[in-house]
Order: sequence, then C-alpha cells, then structure tokens
Amino acid sequence: MKISFLTSGHEPFDDRIFYHMARSLCDHNNNILIISSKRHLTDVSKGIKLDCFAGDNQTKREKINNFIERLSPFKPDIIICSEPLTLLAAKRYSKRLSEKIRIIYDITEWYPSKKNLRDYKNLIRWFYLIKLLLFNIYTASYADSFIFGEWYKSRPYRILFPRKGFIFTSYYPDLKYIPAIEPNLVKGKLRLCFSGKISLEKGYGNFIDVIQKLIELQKDIKLEIKIIGWYESEDDKTECRHLLNRLDQNVSVELFDKQSFEKFIELIKETDIFLDLRYNDFENQHCLSIKLFYYAALGRPVIFSDTKAIRKEVEIEKFGFLVNPFNYEAIVKIILGYLNDENLYYQHCINARNMAENYYNWEKIKPQFIKFISLQ
Repeated sequence: MKISFLTSGHEPFDDRIFYHMARSLCDHNNNILIISSKRHLTDVSKGIKLDCFAGDNQTKREKINNFIERLSPFKPDIIICSEPLTLLAAKRYSKRLSEKIRIIYDITEWYPSKKNLRDYKNLIRWFYLIKLLLFNIYTASYADSFIFGEWYKSRPYRILFPRKGFIFTSYYPDLKYIPAIEPNLVKGKLRLCFSGKISLEKGYGNFIDVIQKLIELQKDIKLEIKIIGWYESEDDKTECRHLLNRLDQNVSVELFDKQSFEKFIELIKETDIFLDLRYNDFENQHCLSIKLFYYAALGRPVIFSDTKAIRKEVEIEKFGFLVNPFNYEAIVKIILGYLNDENLYYQHCINARNMAENYYNWEKIKPQFIKFISLQ
C-alpha cells in the first residue's frame, strides 16, 4: 500500500511518525511518504520518502494547497493525519480525485491546546477556544478511523464518533534506539536534565528551585545539569535564562537546542534521575509524557508531577515517584533518599528497564498497529 503521513506540527524526523510508525510500515513492504510543513526537505531516508515544505508563515489555504500538491504525484491509498488542518487537506485531495482515500487521525495532542490560545486574552480567548474546538470536531468527522496515543485524549472522539474504528498506540519507544545503560551513581555527584519546551508551566522554574533546595541541604554535592529544549516566546527565554543566574557555582550547566530523536537519546543517557515537574493544570493532568517511556527504557528512576494520565496508564511506583511539583522539600527528600540508599536506586533502575522490556516498548504494540493499518 501507499501510505502518506501529513503533519503541520511535527518535524519530518519526528520520533513517533518517522522512527516508529513510518519505519514499521516501510519494513512491512509499504510505500511511505511523509509531508511536514515545518521545514523544506526533499529526501529518501531508510526507504521513506520525505517531501516537506517550510509553511509556518503560510496561510491555511497555502498550506493545504502545498499538502495537496505533494500528495498528487504519490497517490496514497491511506493518509495518516496529525492535526485538524491536515485532515482538511486530505479530504480536499480525496474530493479532487473523486475517489475514496482512507483517512486516519493520529491524536497525540489536545486541540485546541494552550499553545493555540496563548496569544488571546479574556473573552477573545473563549471565542477562539470555541472556534478551534468546532474546527477540530468538523475536521475529525472526515476521519475514517482514529489512532489514540493515550486514554484521556481518546474520550471526546469516542463519544462524538462511536461508530468509527480506533486503536490505542501509545508512545512506547523501540528499544533498538535505546540500549540498556548501566547506572553509574558516583558519590558526591548527581547528573540531572530538563528537556522539552522551556517554560515555567512545563516545570522549568520548579526544576531550578529543586536544584537550589538540594544545594541548601547537601552543600558538598556537585551537580551536572543539561537543559535541552526550546522557548516559544522571548518572554519565556528571558524569564527562564534569568533563573539560571540564581544557581550556585558548584552547578555546571550545559544548554542545548531542540534535538533530533537519536541525538536527544545520546544527550540524556548520562542522567542519574529524571525529573518532570510541570504544573498540574487541566491539560498537563490529562497528558501522558512521551519522555517518561524513554526514561524507563534508559533504566533510570523518575520523579514526575502527580497527574491523572500517569496514574491511569503507568505503574510508576515500581521505578519512581509522583509528587506535588511545588513541594520542593518532599522532592529533594526523594532525591536524597536515592543517593543515601543505593539499593533503592539500583532496584528502581532495574525495574525501569524491565518495565520497558516487558511492557512499555514499541515491539509489543507494533503488530496491532500494522494489522490495524492493513485492514483500513
């Protein structure tokens, strides 16, 4: 079959789209094309065609026309869409052909999300919330079936479109990309990292405050910190960069921009404990972090904000803790507990990798995904 992935929000080499879904389908003798509007790229990589364009500054109409222009010579049998705009492009392409093209909506984000509404205030924000929500429902009606990345995000679509087929395909990594890394906890030293969107809402401020509290209670500890990610506004950049100046001199910090999937894994391999202390707002409460499964695959303990999504879908107590992200003393107590009790630390390292090998890995869910697509 010919299968095309359309995305207006993800890079061409997105870990879920390229490294997992597309590569698995390609390995099963399907002809794959990825079209992303995030940057210009025409290439063939690992047997997968990429025909992408830089569309961030284009109008919706221009983006849709660009998607259709690239779909036309490929003539896909199935189009897998990641956003409402790409569903509209897929439907218009199908209408032009006067043929039935199977359209699948892969849902991994809330729509509209906070980032879609960040430029609007007060009543105008509510207007755009309703407008974008209706747009999402309208375009979702074009989908013949759904792929859900997690349970909470599936609920609105399963209620609104009860007769449409669906599959749950979570964010588990293929372990061929993430080898088992032996833990190497060095006395008097701790390696931490923050990754993703760099903002207070995503827990960056909490992360820095925990480091400060840790230094206060353990003055002789040497901390090595990696910050890997991007800013969505100049205000975020100014505020978050300012927080770094508050850190003690015995904290070494390395800053990295947003990385490709493989480079990201390389950068985070040398981390002792993973922290994710995002705010407990509605969106974060009902979002399952993709990075959580990468951390487990690396075989490291995790300390995450206590969210409904994690409680529902992950047995995190076997390799980490859920916390109030603003209770810095409790979080530092957990970190010191790991440092003072090596048996607990190494047991959680072993448990994390075991959970990845036995449950949270792509090979476990790939056959169902391939079968679902083949039956469309």
